[in-house]
Amino acid sequence: MSFPITLRADLIKTKRSAAFWLCLIGAGFIPSIFMIGYLVEWKQAADRLKFFPWESHFQNGWQAFASFLLPMFVIIVCSQIIQIEYKNNTWKQVFASPQSLANIFLSKLVTIMVMTLFLFLMFNFFMVGSAVLVNFIHKEFTFFNRQPNWGLLLKMNVKTFVALLGIIAIQYWLSLRIKNFIVPIAIGLALLIGATILFSLWKHVDKYPYAFPILSFISNTGGGTKKIVFQNHELNSIGWFISITVLAFLDLKYRKERG
Repeated sequence: MSFPITLRADLIKTKRSAAFWLCLIGAGFIPSIFMIGYLVEWKQAADRLKFFPWESHFQNGWQAFASFLLPMFVIIVCSQIIQIEYKNNTWKQVFASPQSLANIFLSKLVTIMVMTLFLFLMFNFFMVGSAVLVNFIHKEFTFFNRQPNWGLLLKMNVKTFVALLGIIAIQYWLSLRIKNFIVPIAIGLALLIGATILFSLWKHVDKYPYAFPILSFISNTGGGTKKIVFQNHELNSIGWFISITVLAFLDLKYRKERG
């Protein structure tokens, strides 16, 4: 069985799981909160966003998104996608099917990354949609009079996704290794809370994977748009991703009991 077929099967499985709806609801949560805030206090909001509406809107949204909710949703989605096999007791069928172990391993990992990209896409869509809807209702807002900085927005998305790679690899390995749905999430949440504590206490926080997303937001705020230059923590994220992914595959390959 080829890798595209394996990947397609895993993506189809997500349509019947909570992972899809979790990404959709998670992507719309912050834009909805902002939209309600703009509508309730529209005079103050319109005045505050008058000169740089899109920049302020996206900066505030991404700050809330990247600091906690985005890593938290990734942690849950990683566990949720692997739980599809555990919950239906189908790991034995998967490993007995005519496909290589590498295909199975990489297909699950790519599925998680596709769902993460879907989360990014829908978050940006909802952020733009909330601003447009507010401007339709209250003409005092200036979103229609300005153009979004698409270059900066693209840079933010790319850099934040790269910053997430380390977390994805760690949570994927934990979800494969631990059958219980709650334990990988609890470990991920504890490590994420640890990032908020270490952020102001440890000068080497750029080596701690769960702090990488917010570091990307900080490094990208007010930055240029011509080039996407990866910071140290983003390069560290790539290193974490490669190292943990290799270890996770070897662990799965040589494990006596799978699933």
